[in-house]
Amino acid sequence: MKNVLFLSSWYPSRVHNTLGNFVKYHALASSKYNSINVLYIVADDKVKNYEIDYFKDHEIATTIVYFKRGIFKYLNYLIAFVKGFKFLTKKKSIKFDIVHMNIMHPGIWQALFLKWRFKIPFIVSENWHGFQDLSKFKLSLLELKLIELGFKFSSAICPVSQQLKISMLNANYKANYKIIPNVVDTNKFKIGISKITNKHFTFLHVSTLDDSIKNVSGIINAFEKLTHKNITLKIIGDGSTNWILDKIKNLKTSNTVLVENEKNHHEIAIEMQKANVFVLFSNIENLPLVLIESISCGTPFIATKVGGIPDMFNKDLGRLVDSGNIDQLVDEMNFMIENTNYFDSEEIRSYALNNYSNKVVGKQFNDLYIEACS
Repeated sequence: MKNVLFLSSWYPSRVHNTLGNFVKYHALASSKYNSINVLYIVADDKVKNYEIDYFKDHEIATTIVYFKRGIFKYLNYLIAFVKGFKFLTKKKSIKFDIVHMNIMHPGIWQALFLKWRFKIPFIVSENWHGFQDLSKFKLSLLELKLIELGFKFSSAICPVSQQLKISMLNANYKANYKIIPNVVDTNKFKIGISKITNKHFTFLHVSTLDDSIKNVSGIINAFEKLTHKNITLKIIGDGSTNWILDKIKNLKTSNTVLVENEKNHHEIAIEMQKANVFVLFSNIENLPLVLIESISCGTPFIATKVGGIPDMFNKDLGRLVDSGNIDQLVDEMNFMIENTNYFDSEEIRSYALNNYSNKVVGKQFNDLYIEACS
């Protein structure tokens, strides 16, 4: 069993309690085989200077260091990281065997620092869609250099999909690549009540509601074109819902669109169990955790042919459409309504268990830790 330090550019905290939740789930999967300590540094201008919050989250020992940005925000960021690392190595007396960095930008400097200063090897899990076209993000020369060094000095780079690996290679980043997907809590996301007993056929969408990426407006436009009765579109997200509420005021449909704010993990699982179909009409994606959660509940999906979605797709899980093609989306939504027995919930869930469970993904990381430390 290795002592693994989980670092991340994104992680749930009191500042944003859902940001990087997929990183937390990777940590939980890894904790089945190894001792996991999460260290996350996040700006919070409500604190006076620095605040260390240490707690146990299931099998994960979590240390979050909040810091006040101030005039010297980058220096304060560095100091916060050093404080957090010293807290774990001095006060908690932990000697780390390996660093598991999550999301290369902007936090990769942390893993590089520990590699150069303490000779601790690191691997990187990557989920950021930015690698599909880094030019869109106007990164500084220093930021680009740090990313380059992250690839160069890592023991392994773990994109969540084959498509993301290809994007990295196309950007001329050479590394020891090991594709390891997102993970789902199959004990929480499981088959629930029979969907056939629902009075309304329900389409569900869960996301950040960023329309430029998730194209929620496209889902609403497609839903408006449906002529079937007693159908519902439920939209849940942790972003602004005001624009969606304004949009649905003028819909010419007798069917129902429900809009709800952010829900916790348990509540999302229940919504996915109740839904007939999950819909993701994104313009950009990697390997969406929500699709993995959906199939773990035995719920089929309609999704776009973007990012890593085609990698995980087979005809027993759902239907694919072209990004932005509302007519295709309408056709597939109609297909789902008219063929309620076409998909087998148990077969859908079986695919999730065999590919995205804590046991399967945790074992993949464990094998990689052993390789990196040998």
